[in-house]
Amino acid sequence: MDALVTTILLGIMQGGLYTLVGLGVTLTFGVTHILNFAHGEFITVGAYAFVLFAGAVGAGLALPLALLVAGGIAALLYVVGFRRTIGNHLQGLAFSLGLLLFVEAFMMRTFTATPRSGPRIEGTVALIGQEQMPVGRLIVIGVTVVVVVVTAFAMRRTWIGLALRACGDDEFAASTVGLPAKRVGLYAFVVAGVLAAVAGVCIALVVPITPLTGLAFLLKGFVVAIIGGLGSIEGTFVAAMMLGLLEALGTRYVEAGLTNAYGFVLMIVILLVAPAGLFNRRQVRAG
Repeated sequence: MDALVTTILLGIMQGGLYTLVGLGVTLTFGVTHILNFAHGEFITVGAYAFVLFAGAVGAGLALPLALLVAGGIAALLYVVGFRRTIGNHLQGLAFSLGLLLFVEAFMMRTFTATPRSGPRIEGTVALIGQEQMPVGRLIVIGVTVVVVVVTAFAMRRTWIGLALRACGDDEFAASTVGLPAKRVGLYAFVVAGVLAAVAGVCIALVVPITPLTGLAFLLKGFVVAIIGGLGSIEGTFVAAMMLGLLEALGTRYVEAGLTNAYGFVLMIVILLVAPAGLFNRRQVRAG
């Protein structure tokens, strides 16, 4: 029982990180219909920016600076490249893949493959029985919960959130009321970049990072976005929690070596039952 509680908390933490990544994937796809394979590099950039700034100005100032850097790079890449590929899915896919390879090679050459550690939050919290949970992991759980709740609220109560949802639902109808899809696409990329950077910061707080960190989490982000239904925020959250708990429980009680396989097995099973994902909004409206 003691180990089960710890495992569930670890699964929730992983699910929170997958939610942050999956939200960025589903937001950009919902508005621009671009599957951005370079999205994982925003995680890497955010994590490295946080680690570097933390060493220079402290963790308190490093956090907003890391988010600013990731959001700024996301905006720049959208304006320079992605904006010109809207409407041409193959071109957008090719650009994102090329960008992924370029940024990954640049990060590897600049920082090497040697893992880097960010600031550590010392201490543990006693759970049931003899189980101990590092304070840093509990803080990551709290941060991801707050960010997801704030994002969900903003998507329903702020004009930027409503604009993103409107363009995701019906681009033509949104444009007729003054919401140009390409401008709203910029908002989607900036929000996605900031969310990815938050995930990168959280990762850097609990484990060492490498230039390949973002790619590993990007794959999980795509899995949860597809399982939940591309374009669905609620679906992304539910799928991320399912995957996080499945990985944690499977690693603890089944086979640790199959951790990366659990998500893809879950995706296959879900898509056999619901080919458009669990919460596909267009499918619900059509029904």
